[in-house]
Amino acid sequence: MPNLIMMFYNTANSIVAPTQIQYTVFSGGGANEYNDFHSVALKILREFPKDLLQLADPAGFYNWCFQTGRNQGINLYLLEPGLFTAERVVNSTFFNEYSGFFNIDLVKVFLIDSNIPNHKEIAQLVSDMNFGYYMMINDPGEENAAFYDENNFFADAHGLIKLIERDLEQINIVLQKDYGFQIDSFNFETNPKADELNPFHPTMYSHSNYFLLNQILANDWAKKHQWPKKEEMPMFNKKRATIQLGQAAVIDGLSQVVRIKEPAALIEPLYPPIVIIAPFHFPRFKKFRAKPFETRRQKALFKVSQTEQNLDYTFEIEEDTQKILGHELIGQAFSFLTNRLNMLDYAGYLHGQLTYSPIFRMPIVGKSLNMDLSHFENAFTTRKHAIKKIETIGELMRKKMVVPALKQYLEERNGQIVFISDLPMEWLRLDRYPICLTHDVCRIPEFNFSSLVNNYVHNQRLTFAIGSDILEHTLIIHCASEEDQDMHHYFGRIAAMQKDLGFKSVFCKTVDEIEDAVKTLNPHFLIFDCHGDFDEKDLSSFLIVDDKNNVRLTGEEIIARGISAPLVFISACSTMPNYGYVKFLSDAFMQAGAFAVTATFMPIMMHDAAVLILRILSNLKQQENKVIFSNWLGFISHTLRSTLIFETVRKTRSKYNLDKEIADDKVADILLRLMVFDTRESALDELSEYLQGIIPEADVAFENLNHEWLSYTTLGRADLIKFKLWHDKHVQINEAVEQ
Repeated sequence: MPNLIMMFYNTANSIVAPTQIQYTVFSGGGANEYNDFHSVALKILREFPKDLLQLADPAGFYNWCFQTGRNQGINLYLLEPGLFTAERVVNSTFFNEYSGFFNIDLVKVFLIDSNIPNHKEIAQLVSDMNFGYYMMINDPGEENAAFYDENNFFADAHGLIKLIERDLEQINIVLQKDYGFQIDSFNFETNPKADELNPFHPTMYSHSNYFLLNQILANDWAKKHQWPKKEEMPMFNKKRATIQLGQAAVIDGLSQVVRIKEPAALIEPLYPPIVIIAPFHFPRFKKFRAKPFETRRQKALFKVSQTEQNLDYTFEIEEDTQKILGHELIGQAFSFLTNRLNMLDYAGYLHGQLTYSPIFRMPIVGKSLNMDLSHFENAFTTRKHAIKKIETIGELMRKKMVVPALKQYLEERNGQIVFISDLPMEWLRLDRYPICLTHDVCRIPEFNFSSLVNNYVHNQRLTFAIGSDILEHTLIIHCASEEDQDMHHYFGRIAAMQKDLGFKSVFCKTVDEIEDAVKTLNPHFLIFDCHGDFDEKDLSSFLIVDDKNNVRLTGEEIIARGISAPLVFISACSTMPNYGYVKFLSDAFMQAGAFAVTATFMPIMMHDAAVLILRILSNLKQQENKVIFSNWLGFISHTLRSTLIFETVRKTRSKYNLDKEIADDKVADILLRLMVFDTRESALDELSEYLQGIIPEADVAFENLNHEWLSYTTLGRADLIKFKLWHDKHVQINEAVEQ
């Protein structure tokens, strides 16, 4: 680790860093609106550095980020230019105060949409920054361009770096005066094999990983890549998947170069999480149209826009459709689809760079899964057959989306998975079991693109660590009609554990009472224990506070009243239906401040749900003074999957009237093996062999077991939420390594 980086960050003792580069995007449309400008802006952002120290020593900066567990992404602001229409001093003061609330970056970079209406005010704002630089996307015209100082204009990443280098002497004066250090020069010659490790491939599927590797190797900053001419680009590259996987292998390998020999927790993942984009055609597109498709051409265009990709990423268009539309219209339809997929790539890159994670985009699918997914809308009637339908969907997703090389890569890779998808990717079957049994999986829905980007911004600016006193900051809110005796029975069982475990439990009859409880107790971990349902009319889900009096907690009220916590767990039926619903409770909780939300695909059983809540709380109790899990994703994933073991043992004991025959020590050993990536599948096999050794007629085949745990999905970047005990030990070990 370079002395410069260690000196500064040891002094700062904070994630606030004046060397971080701030990027502000001013759009002529909405701040997070899905439009052509944002497509260009987010594409360009992949090429830029994050931090001045990264320019001084890219490899050292990567080493420091990895060893300290810091989630370091581009410091991104998406702002409406309409916020800056006041007097010049007012605009600059507001901007500095707003951005200064999150960080104290010296260098401010602006990406400006030429279509904004107030170029004069924005130009003044840029010039008022001591080290302010700007890029104009599209031609603003001579009249508007005249407002700006062309000396601080840049056209690409290399131009920006040259401007910063030009002003480095003045930047150093501020750094030395306020922080006691300075940056001597920029240096990109840190790895002589950079071009070999990170060659440039023409296929767009490879670009996110290329620029992510550049964040480590700086080969693109040292020597700008040459985009191939259009006539030199192959029309179709059959190696799209293997190129991505080859880049992923390089990223994984570099992570091991800087990885410490002694992990802070024995079961922490070996590799950084991988970001997998699994695009899905929205199954209810027609519901958002004011008018139905009427002509043959309209119907054909819609059909093209919903076309699926094969495993080699090719599209197949039926001959009749080609005759109706012709190549030009088909090309236009595909351009919209391609832009959407590109936007997912850009968002995937943002999430990947937080942890230097490899990125892989699967083929887009749609109608081939719709029928099987639609069965879960009537989940109460399909509960008996739910596991078989989940198995069908999991195998279908593998067939349609997973090339053999990716299957092998994931099966062997000890790393967590962040899916960007509206599909229930937790159910994907690489082999015998759903992937959420063999891997820690979290997910970010893709339909709401603004939410996808906001999730990144939230995790980039803010952090939350799980303290040893998390149970003291845990609030369980119970809601049900007074006549619902079954629910109240389980409420009582949970509330009775407050004294032993230290959490707080309240019963609420109204949304006002829920709001009061949350604002009074200010929990770090918020659990809702109630009924839930979804609304077919507006494609939303909601929590039922009092069914008899028709009291509901909707996403709109969650946002308006600020009902949330850093961690949210929803123990209620069908709060995250997976067939074309768009108003997610998880989005609402996150907009109100949550980092991660665990919700439910389907109805859940009252008894099993209550037991799971108590197991979560009991497992958190064990984390008070032990370093077991590194992050929330590992913790919640294990707690959910281990439900399979506990419930199999409990129900086997009950069904066959067994007591002491099943040894608790043996079950504990199997649970321990379930924690470890390499032994998870064999742990389940061992359980079956053990129980059948006691009672041969025991039915413990996986497909016949209780799979309540498959009803749950964890939304948001749960992998970024670290346990403080783990983080402190991790940093301590790495400081010792440095010395």
